[in-house]
Amino acid sequence: MIKKLPGLALVLLVTIISILINTYVFSFLGTLTIGIILGIFYSNTIGIDEKYQPGVTFSLKKILKWGIVLLGVELNFNLVLSLGPWIIALVIFLMTLSLIVSRLLGKWFNINPKLATLLGVGSSICGTSAIVAMGPVIDADEDDVAISVAIISFLGAIGVLVYTFFSYILPLTDVQYGIWAGGTLQGVAHALAAAGARGTDSLSLDIGTIVKMSRVALLAPVAVVLSFAFKDNSADSNKKKKVKFPMYVLLFILTGVIFTLNSSLNIFPTAFTLLGKDVNIVSIIKEISSFFILMAMVSMGLKVNFKSFKTKGLKALYACSLLFLLLSVTGYFLSKLIA
Repeated sequence: MIKKLPGLALVLLVTIISILINTYVFSFLGTLTIGIILGIFYSNTIGIDEKYQPGVTFSLKKILKWGIVLLGVELNFNLVLSLGPWIIALVIFLMTLSLIVSRLLGKWFNINPKLATLLGVGSSICGTSAIVAMGPVIDADEDDVAISVAIISFLGAIGVLVYTFFSYILPLTDVQYGIWAGGTLQGVAHALAAAGARGTDSLSLDIGTIVKMSRVALLAPVAVVLSFAFKDNSADSNKKKKVKFPMYVLLFILTGVIFTLNSSLNIFPTAFTLLGKDVNIVSIIKEISSFFILMAMVSMGLKVNFKSFKTKGLKALYACSLLFLLLSVTGYFLSKLIA
């Protein structure tokens, strides 16, 4: 844990600066967007020393998950039910479209099938986490995994900035915008950052989180399908290929169930007076969740390195950019159609 402290201190410092800038300078920009921009700027000007990497990675991988789990306190299952089965249909359709088109683009740009598949998985499920999880499943080379991670991280960060800009000018309701952001942006961090562009207490963030979690839940079944699809191409066809289902998704849902039931049955108090001051447990947990997610956004920005693309697959970048554009445009019109 001691090795993580320098990186965590850096992330914490940039996070606090992001909040201050949002409060006193650029109030029209969300703290999540500011955090990402500051992270990218720092990474590509000053640079990230190796001693900071463990803490930055911990913030992006672990603290983000804690933030998502705590975000479940405001998960409204009545709202989920009101969205209907069309949301699941949308998620499955976009994922299938991504995997098919990524392979077609791979042939067009002369990219090997495994790299093309990783780009499709990263674009449609949960970004770099899906790539890292799926790499061993399809027996992908380390270079393919590294290139995919770099490209998805880059496009996701760009996507957050673009979506944030369009969140103010496109004729989308909060529900529609949440579906669009949650259904088309690459990683969990990307989707939540963009969905929260209209405010961390906005309906779009809640909807975006729900839709994104639906995509993440598809990681396990997709892994099973791809393990069979690439079985004959594996260097060791007898090798066991397993992908762990992301437990934080279950904990997010469980948290939502607990607080949804409590709002109806009043099992335990969430608002009370302590030492003469009003205390609201839900508000406190939501604030902690927002802070954790902001730390993860900063970490994501710190991980973006523009220079790496000079040596890592421009063809793959072009192909994945076209894929992202297709998914974004398709998702935009479908979100308006179903909500």
